[in-house]
Amino acid sequence: MSKPALSVLLPVYNGERFLAEAIESILGQTFADFEFIIINDGSRDGSGGIIDDFAARDARIRAFHQENRGLVDTLNRGIALARAPLIARMDADDISLPRRFELQVTRFKNRPELAVVGGFINVMDSDGQHLRIGDYPIRGNAVIKFLERSPPVAHPAVIMRKSAVEAVGGYRSLMKHVEDYDLWQRLSEAGFLIENIPEIVLNYRFHNESVSAKHRAQQALLTVIARVAHHVRKNGLNDPLENISEITESTIDLFPEECRSYFEAGLFELRYNTISLKNSQEIEQALRELGRLSPIVQREDWIIHFLLRAAGGSWRNRRYATAVSCFSRATVRNPALVSMLSAAKMFRLGRRVLFRPPR
Repeated sequence: MSKPALSVLLPVYNGERFLAEAIESILGQTFADFEFIIINDGSRDGSGGIIDDFAARDARIRAFHQENRGLVDTLNRGIALARAPLIARMDADDISLPRRFELQVTRFKNRPELAVVGGFINVMDSDGQHLRIGDYPIRGNAVIKFLERSPPVAHPAVIMRKSAVEAVGGYRSLMKHVEDYDLWQRLSEAGFLIENIPEIVLNYRFHNESVSAKHRAQQALLTVIARVAHHVRKNGLNDPLENISEITESTIDLFPEECRSYFEAGLFELRYNTISLKNSQEIEQALRELGRLSPIVQREDWIIHFLLRAAGGSWRNRRYATAVSCFSRATVRNPALVSMLSAAKMFRLGRRVLFRPPR
């Protein structure tokens, strides 16, 4: 049997509500040279039966059933099972648009340094109603800068080069709930490229049972840990997470002293990045807390991002003096970053209008 050009990896845990629609969106792709690896990770609902029904109808599906092992172990098992050089991720509650694979696979041709290709996503609720467009940096330095703060691609919308993922050790169980962010960081550090298709390739369903919603607090804390570890490794220091089995509140003690301000800034942003920009009292409280941080911490990029958000929220609340103060403080601390972020925001606003689905 000849090897397919693409392996599609779909882990499933209690996903029966949306699973059939997710599978159908893969089987209906315009690019058809793929195998479809579906791993039922100990589901207690009807997911197993749905998977077997589809497998009986389409020979491209390779169905596997296992005791519950969790997402990270299931993903790594799927990577090991994949026979193709490229691996597409998919989740059981999302919908891949018909030309997704066609658009993404083309990007990899004659580009061995390219490890990951994502794309824009249409974020929808449990009923399939549009919420917003999730757009990401396209390529180059924009991706590298974005990676310092957040994942630069949507995990269920990516195609990955198998050899690159294996070269950096695959997903790490230690980074459960941010396993994708940690992987993208390590791939970038190893010299591989990450890019996005500037088109919507996936309808991403956000609902109360999704991983992002159920583990938001832990995900946020681990995101800060991942950011700081990435910062440490980029500066040529040993990975502080390499030889530990779990992350606790004392994990920060493993980080070099010179990185502590970076960590403190990340924790501040974690604490206040979800404040309501409609609530001027919350903004004022956050600014008072910011004033208690050391001058070194206040110069970190994450604080600049917060000040710009606070400026926008204060302006909408007609607290013009506070808005001007926040913007001025950010500009004095890092004028180049403020200029770049302002330009990027205008560019994103334009793209969101361009790619907004029809009503």
